[in-house]
Parts: sequence; structure tokens; C-alpha cells
Amino acid sequence: MPNWMGRYHSLMEALVLHGNTSARYINTKHEYAQDIFLTFQEGQVLEYIIEHESDDDSMIRISERLGIPQSSFSKYTKVLCGYDLVAKYQMVNNRKNIILKPTEKGKKVYEEHIRTSARISFAPFFKALEPIPDEYLELMAQALTALDSDMHTPAPPEKSPLVKI
Repeated sequence: MPNWMGRYHSLMEALVLHGNTSARYINTKHEYAQDIFLTFQEGQVLEYIIEHESDDDSMIRISERLGIPQSSFSKYTKVLCGYDLVAKYQMVNNRKNIILKPTEKGKKVYEEHIRTSARISFAPFFKALEPIPDEYLELMAQALTALDSDMHTPAPPEKSPLVKI
């Protein structure tokens, strides 16, 4: 049988292994900070909310951008709000869409996590990428986005003043 992947075979093998390994790890709770236990996806949601704090993206838009089903995203949000890492807001002119913002505690916990375990966990991955020029890294990111493109389409952001709920 011919190898339809051609020269991309080893990369596809690595992506399959990564996907399967991630699937096993993704819903396991780990100590994110002292007495705060989050899954990998809950941590990803917190990171996204902090990195995009000024965007005023709705929960629906964030779940689409991260490729997380809305029902799962709501559960992750509930956990983050329960730890007081994230707060919910509504737009003045649209109370249907919920906007998430990091709390000061959330920012502090995230910074602590980055200083400790996150940098250690990703160090071997980043070291393996060092020889690759920046423009190629961007091309790799574009290739992964193209691979996922038919799986979800993010909605455009909505802008309006916010009201905490």
C-alpha cells in the first residue's frame, strides 16, 4: 500500500502520538498552584482569558477559539470561577453573552504557575524547536491551523460595556 502521507509521515506519526497522549492527560487534575487543582484544559482557558483580557470575547467565542465544546467550556468556567480565578460579566446591550475576565487572584496564580511547572514542562519542547527559524515556526502554526480548519469556525467578537454578574 502506498504511503499517502509522503514526506509528512513522521510528522503525522508524532501528531497522532501527541493527540493520544494529550487525550489521556487532558482531564487529569494537577496542582496548578497551592490548593488549586486544574485540568490541562482548565489551565488553557485561564491562560487564554488572561492573554486576551482586553478582547471582551464571549464564552461562546472563547470556546470556539480553543476548540472546546461549549458544554465542557461551561464546566471549566465554573471551576475557574469557583477558585475565584475568573469573573463573569455581561455586556450592557447584550445580557445573553457572558464575558470572562481574570481576577487579580487568577493573574497571580497563573504567574506563579508559569514561573514553576509550565516552564519546566515545556522546556524540552522549546529546546527541540530552537534550531527552527521564527518564520518557519509561524508556518508550522499555520499548517496546524489548516489541519483543524474544518473542525470549527470562530464567531466574530462583540464589543459593548460590561456589567459584572
